[in-house]
Amino acid sequence: MFGKTKNKIDSILVNTFYDKPKFKKAFHTIMESLKNNQTNREFFVLYSQIENKTCESLKDAEEYLNECIKTLKSKKNKVNLTNVKNSINEYKTYIGEGVNKLYDNIDVLVFSESVLSIEKRVEAKKQLLKNLQLKKNKFVSEAKVPTSLLINLSTKNFNKKYKNLTEDEKLQFKYLLGKNTEEFKTEFKGLVEEVSTKLDKLISETKDSKLLDKLKHTKQKVCETVMDKVSYHKIKELNKTI
Repeated sequence: MFGKTKNKIDSILVNTFYDKPKFKKAFHTIMESLKNNQTNREFFVLYSQIENKTCESLKDAEEYLNECIKTLKSKKNKVNLTNVKNSINEYKTYIGEGVNKLYDNIDVLVFSESVLSIEKRVEAKKQLLKNLQLKKNKFVSEAKVPTSLLINLSTKNFNKKYKNLTEDEKLQFKYLLGKNTEEFKTEFKGLVEEVSTKLDKLISETKDSKLLDKLKHTKQKVCETVMDKVSYHKIKELNKTI
């Protein structure tokens, strides 16, 4: 089954995405392992394309999916994931718990041919056709991502997690994606210091015990927050309100 491996690869690349040195190393290690087998590369790309493709009608979706599954089935015996799994093991600490059900559904159609799995295949196809007819929003610029493979990875996870952001907030995240690690660390520390100073002033001036507790709790959370770009955005928004 290729889907489980694809899930792990995506998880590693997404969870290292905001740490450029780690991301580049993980990306090159995993992509290098895929290079050894052309079929592995083709499966990797096609699974992503099925996930991110948008078709105008059910008929278009059916034709597209049928061709994809036909192609994958014809090549499945040439898939060899030994080297890929070895490279994944180097970064297993970055594998999250989330599972992309779409990849499981593709696996069912490609690898399950038993008469006992007919109902499962029918349901898998329904779910894939439904996804193919959904419009996918892409607000992570391709200019920020080195290859079409990465745009699939970053856009998919970014959209899922931040789909409720305003246009202004999306632009702010694009700006953050362009920052290198050292620049980001410097800005993050400066922002935390600025917000902490403002909170200290409010704490010293506050007489209300309930408000005082909230301010102290907020400062503690700000000082202990994980240094990542999501936290940066949250602290920056807090800074505008105090």
